[in-house]
Amino acid sequence: MEYIPLYNISLLGGQYFFAGDRTKLNGNVNARFAPVMKMNDEWTLLPIYRGSFRGTKAVTDAVGSGTLFSQGMDHRVAFTGVYSDPESTWKLKPSVNYKYEFLKETRDETWGKGLFDYETSGVSFEGENVYMEPFSYRLGYDFYYVRFPNYVSLESKSGVDPNGNALNRENAGTRVLDTFNHQFNAVVTLPVPTQDPKLSLEMGYRVLWQTFPDQPIIDEAGQPTNHDPAKRQDFTNSLSFNLGYPRKIMGGRVRMGNGFYTGFAYNGSNQNTYDAGQTHFVGDTYSYWSLSFGPNVNFAWGEEKRPITAGAGLTFSRQQYFNRRIQDGSGVYLDGTLRQDRAIFGLSYGYPIAQNFRLSAQTNFLWASSNMRYEKVYKYTYNAATYLMGFTYDY
Repeated sequence: MEYIPLYNISLLGGQYFFAGDRTKLNGNVNARFAPVMKMNDEWTLLPIYRGSFRGTKAVTDAVGSGTLFSQGMDHRVAFTGVYSDPESTWKLKPSVNYKYEFLKETRDETWGKGLFDYETSGVSFEGENVYMEPFSYRLGYDFYYVRFPNYVSLESKSGVDPNGNALNRENAGTRVLDTFNHQFNAVVTLPVPTQDPKLSLEMGYRVLWQTFPDQPIIDEAGQPTNHDPAKRQDFTNSLSFNLGYPRKIMGGRVRMGNGFYTGFAYNGSNQNTYDAGQTHFVGDTYSYWSLSFGPNVNFAWGEEKRPITAGAGLTFSRQQYFNRRIQDGSGVYLDGTLRQDRAIFGLSYGYPIAQNFRLSAQTNFLWASSNMRYEKVYKYTYNAATYLMGFTYDY
């Protein structure tokens, strides 16, 4: 057996800025261990561990408003087998994986007790055909279960709020956030033009089917329905296009890469919501479309194996809900459906300081705007920024 260890660890420190406030200086740690074990000419085993601690939030965190989670930590293990016939261009990759995500809403909260901690366990299979190095096409299927071990809805315990009003009936179940997930994906990379390629084009398609076994569908009276299907289901279709243009400039001393990304997604859901406080029914609450696009550029110069690197990227996105109504500052529903626009600008820099060690720095800025004016619970229009500096080690 041939054994090739691969290690990566990064130690970065920085701050998060949101709506004029800033956090204290804190650290982020990312580590990955992936020993490659080549069993024979056909089989290779890849056990992988990846872990992270996030003391400084990222501007791309899902909640955006910056107040829901103050720290996060995750651990993921996976075992992937790679089968490749020396006489074929195909590679087959079965895999099993498990991940646990810890999320702290306050810094004094105990790790493992977070309300939104979750674990993911699943299996996957991928087939890849490298028809012309390095271009390939890949087909994959993933099945995974997402479980929130600490989350139990309040309505499953009570059913009414302190004023006696009915709570949000979509949370009448106990494990309302748990999901079973089926995902199919296809990715192809193409040389452009085929004979003498100057560009690389990557096209991807993904469909995700999520079922919520304990989240009932809500009717116009705000009650769980008995119609089939009686539980929530979401279908997400995604298309992506990534164009790359690598080239050398300044007499070949600098390697430059230009890229442009475009992505489109459509999510269809059968779930509704009912606002008991205003006796307002919102049908088709979670269906939306989203569009994102933007350019990126990166540079590398110096030694091939130990280059100095710099990069920049800009991404614009819009997410438009089909039927989720907007509200004014006091919560009154208005005509019009919810829309959110985001722009993210990022810079990065890397400098080799010793064998396998690099100095790393990165910063990101986010501008988010929306036509939603009711922000007592969640911020829709805000600015955020973050910076991180530190060291990375690769072996």
